[in-house]
Amino acid sequence: MVEIFQLQLHKSSAVPLYQQLAEGIEGMITDGVLLANSKLPPIRKTAEHFGVNSVTIVNAYKLLEKKQLVYSRVGSGTFVSPLPVEHIPEPVASRNLRSFESGLSMENAINFTSTSLPNKMFPVDAFKEAFNAVLDREKGGAFRYMDSMGYAPLREQLCRYLMNYGIKTSPENVQIISGAQQGIDIISKAMLRYGDVVFVEKPTFYGAAGAFLSRGGKLIEIPLEEDGMDMVILENFLKLYHPRFIYMMAYYQTPTGISYSMEKKRRLLELAEKYDTYIIEEDDFYDFHYDKEPIVPLKALDYKNRVIYIKSFSKILMPGLRMGLIVLPKKIHQAVMEAKYTTDISTSGFIQRALEYYLREFGWGEHAAQARRYGGEKYRKMLSAARKYLSDVAKYGQPNGGVSLWVELPVGVGAEALCSRMLEKNVILTPGSQYDISGEENRHIRLSFLNLSDDKIEVGLKRIGDMIRAMLEEKFLTLP
Repeated sequence: MVEIFQLQLHKSSAVPLYQQLAEGIEGMITDGVLLANSKLPPIRKTAEHFGVNSVTIVNAYKLLEKKQLVYSRVGSGTFVSPLPVEHIPEPVASRNLRSFESGLSMENAINFTSTSLPNKMFPVDAFKEAFNAVLDREKGGAFRYMDSMGYAPLREQLCRYLMNYGIKTSPENVQIISGAQQGIDIISKAMLRYGDVVFVEKPTFYGAAGAFLSRGGKLIEIPLEEDGMDMVILENFLKLYHPRFIYMMAYYQTPTGISYSMEKKRRLLELAEKYDTYIIEEDDFYDFHYDKEPIVPLKALDYKNRVIYIKSFSKILMPGLRMGLIVLPKKIHQAVMEAKYTTDISTSGFIQRALEYYLREFGWGEHAAQARRYGGEKYRKMLSAARKYLSDVAKYGQPNGGVSLWVELPVGVGAEALCSRMLEKNVILTPGSQYDISGEENRHIRLSFLNLSDDKIEVGLKRIGDMIRAMLEEKFLTLP
């Protein structure tokens, strides 16, 4: 990068040469002459140009790195960094939550936004028995407050459940919560201070982003590849920003459906240890896996106790239960407990007792297997219809799990424009902009299939495909 060779160093000045060079480069970065991620000249070449010792150049680069203006990559050199923390723009996540449902009858619409199981799949009879049994046993005591961490017998049951996924923990490390969103919020409350940096996947779940922002967090997006975060960018940014924690989903990520490779999961843990940060792993959809490969959560590999694992039961059981758990590393255990207590004292004792009865008497396996079979059938129907109606006009992943497809639209078709047009066809979609905290318009839509009949999946995807073709044709006809 020869731009910096335009700088003048004054050897007669009282200002040290390394400081003169650093200030000159800083001015070029601030003025936009040196662009983010562009490479600075090698140390030896720069020293020869300015006629100084290599130590002078090393000290200048170190001063810039201390100011978060550059970062070094082992074996590759020194690069201009993105903006330092104080200049990170505020995300507009809260402004993205635009509704594409108004004016429609939800009962008759083809709704690709719902991520819940249909009512017929809820284990109603089993929970009716559980509720009655708890009331008969506890009487009025069923509605008393209980330990803020949660009902001890339930925490024991949940430890046995987690063993199915290779997560070994004890009841004293399990915190009962009222759903995953509360878990994210109380961790933010316990750990974030105003101005702290949080890394999130790009794109990410807006509910989590909103919780971090509400506690004064600064969000940095890490691009996703087909098998997880870009680890090179992640490490470079870890050097620069020292985040309080990294938020991610190891399987069927919201909204992309991406799952992390084993290699990237291990690398992520190595980097968290190396740069002394925590990872929040949110598990909403791990139970919806449709192949024979076993699920291995990041927490199951967490031998250094760097992962805060949050599990929601809203998707696999019933949304109205508002029940979930956090597996806590010991170092943050007390802070999270206090944050939970000051949030709502404790999660519903009655629901906790009922869930414990359900798990003890009915087990988890049968319902989970039934939900997976159902989800797998819907997933295969969705893929079949997508191949038929979308393959020639859009790209989509095949996650082999989760409850939705992430669809990339062709150039010239905006997601929000498509969503608005589809309302005319009685079809409700989620635009990708709702998961982009920068608020940028993009060409993605999320299609959730779990709560749709096969007929509605077929009709809905045909209407979407037809509309995309119509919009492409309109664009072609209006070109000069």
